[in-house]
Amino acid sequence: MSAKSAISKEIFAPLDERMLGAVQVKRRTKKKIPFLATGGQGEYLTYICLSVTNKKPTQASITKVKQFEGSASFVRRSQWMLEQLRQVNGIDPNRDSAEFDLLFENAFDQWVASTASEKCTFFQILHHTCQRYLTDRKPEFINCQSKIMGGKWTPLYF
Repeated sequence: MSAKSAISKEIFAPLDERMLGAVQVKRRTKKKIPFLATGGQGEYLTYICLSVTNKKPTQASITKVKQFEGSASFVRRSQWMLEQLRQVNGIDPNRDSAEFDLLFENAFDQWVASTASEKCTFFQILHHTCQRYLTDRKPEFINCQSKIMGGKWTPLYF
């Protein structure tokens, strides 16, 4: 079973949510934490996931999920409602780059996806989800390649 399939099954299915997409990421800049984080020391994989609830009214959210070294399970770390997303920055619209930033009402993270194509796919799903589920204020997509904003979209289900 792939990591994304396992995340969908372990993290979202029990809450009656459907994961639309995920991207494996690493921090572009190190966060300065003056104390030992609750996750402990060691290596881990981080995924940024986009999901929607199965019940009406449908709500979309972005969730940070981690898998710590030596563990087969995944842990939900942070979650933001899609309405809290203010800006998606693709960093460079002129080249395929794996770097991106997400700006929320109360958080800002700088990421590098495992590949530029994985970032592109995640951005396409994120852009379509924002168009579909947000009616009032949609996040600003800046420095993104035009292929992210248009074209035919096919949802990825795991």
